[in-house]
Parts: sequence; C-alpha cells; structure tokens
Amino acid sequence: MPPADHSPVIADLIFLLSIAGLADALYFTFAYYGRVRKLKWIPAVLCARDGSSCMTVVKTPYARVFGVPNSLLGVIYYIVLMYWAESGMPVGFEATVGEKYHVIRVGWLLLSASALTVILGFYLVYALKRKLNVDCPLCYAAHAINVVLLVLLILGLNR
Repeated sequence: MPPADHSPVIADLIFLLSIAGLADALYFTFAYYGRVRKLKWIPAVLCARDGSSCMTVVKTPYARVFGVPNSLLGVIYYIVLMYWAESGMPVGFEATVGEKYHVIRVGWLLLSASALTVILGFYLVYALKRKLNVDCPLCYAAHAINVVLLVLLILGLNR
C-alpha cells in the first residue's frame, strides 16, 4: 500500500500558520513604526500600551536585522510562504536566463530561510530572557510558529 500524500494537508497547515505569523508580524511592524500606541480598541494583552513588553522589545537593537525591522522581514517571509503553499508547494521552477536554462529551487530556498529564521529566533528568545529580562508572549508565539513552519517545510519537501 503506497503512503498517503500528505502534501495538501501540509500546504494548508503552512498557509494557516503563515496567516497567524503574518498577523503577528504586521502587529509588530505597526508597533515598530509607532502605529499602535495608546489605541484603546487594541486589548492590553496585545501590548498596545507604552511600557509593555512588546513596546520595550521593538525599541531595542534586537528588533532589527541589517537595519530593517525583523517583523517587516517576517511580513515578506509569510506572504511568500502563503503564495508558495497556495501554488501547490512546487520544489522549483524552470527559468531561462539569457541562453542558460536553470531550475530555481524555491522549496529549498524557503527551507533555508526558515532554518535561518528559527536559528535567529533561538537567539532572540535568549536575548529576551537573559539580556532584556522581558517576557513577550507575541514574540514567543511568532518563534513557535516559525519552528512548526520549519518542521512542515521539511515534511513537505520530503514527500
């Protein structure tokens, strides 16, 4: 009996987790640029108040990579993952550049980006706990989502 093809389920899970990650990344991006402070309609649990853990985190050097907010990079990452999952998780696509024929390995690029994201996430969690002495539930949620996405990408590419 051949093994069941779980890739549609994996693609759906990647898509759903990417939506959750995107929401979190958008929230932090807006917080980074000062767009969520003192908004009364945002629950306090979402760190919208000055002095909250989220506002503390976005003001530190740990909130940026190469001068760009981590969350803004996350927005791009999650949108690319959503598109990739919706398009059936192709391992690669063919392209002709000049007179040369190439297969661009999209799946492996995303897997590499995901692995780097998780490694960076471990460092950021360390920085939260040991250097900043801050608990940030939304940060932890984002890092957990990234770990699960990495596992799903590994499973999806090994089909």
